[in-house]
Amino acid sequence: MKICKSSALHLWDEYYGNICFAEDFHGNLMCRDGYADKNYYIYHYGQQIYCGWNIHHILPVSSGGTNEKHNLICTNIYTNDMAEDKITYWIDDCLYQVQRIYGTREHEIVKLI
Repeated sequence: MKICKSSALHLWDEYYGNICFAEDFHGNLMCRDGYADKNYYIYHYGQQIYCGWNIHHILPVSSGGTNEKHNLICTNIYTNDMAEDKITYWIDDCLYQVQRIYGTREHEIVKLI
């Protein structure tokens, strides 16, 4: 899959349907209209909430991951920036690790702590 705005929005639609807001695997808010926008915020009860998002490779390309759909997920840009291209990483006080799904060539993100 070529990663561009149209393919990212198509992936969003497959995961979340046509809803405007969703949470990524870490619980950070994403707004469908905020794709690739590092400055996309909404205001909720006077509080500014960041909700720009992009596509994250579950298994980083640097570790052998591909652009196949099963290796891509939508994430808040903050979440994606914290994960970088690592297979084990901290986001806030949570430790995550990319692990192979038993019996497949696919991977998943597992919360360890």
